[in-house]
Amino acid sequence: MKKRWVEHKGKIHEIDLEKYDLKVHELCNGVMITFIDGKPVLFRVSDTSGYRVVETPDLHATLKVYKAPPSVSRKAESHKVQTIRAPMPALVVSVEKRVGEPVKRGETVVVIEAMKMRTQLKAHIDGVVTHIYVQPGVSVSKGQPLAVIEAS
Repeated sequence: MKKRWVEHKGKIHEIDLEKYDLKVHELCNGVMITFIDGKPVLFRVSDTSGYRVVETPDLHATLKVYKAPPSVSRKAESHKVQTIRAPMPALVVSVEKRVGEPVKRGETVVVIEAMKMRTQLKAHIDGVVTHIYVQPGVSVSKGQPLAVIEAS
């Protein structure tokens, strides 16, 4: 059986993909289309560590889709690792650090913009940037991982 676990509004739903005959077509720039009950549904998929974020403006929803149950796929984070996450839906304005670059506590790593206000997302630990998941011009959803810093 091919299953996925979908998180929506804090609830986890198990989906058996073999029960549904969904055909998905990519339109452009990561925008996809499928048909549910004969109606077209547009959505965008963003890959993150451990799950995919599916944004569907037609259904007014943002979903997290996991290949394994979330309790298995989530990693425990320690004080030696900081995952910078989007505090709100926003547009990435700039990425100030690159993978492999050292970062000091308080330095800006990513700048986002929401409702015409810019927010600097800063490092809370000294370390090295190990992952950057976004680039300028990308829309992100609340809680989406943007970067990871590991203490050096």
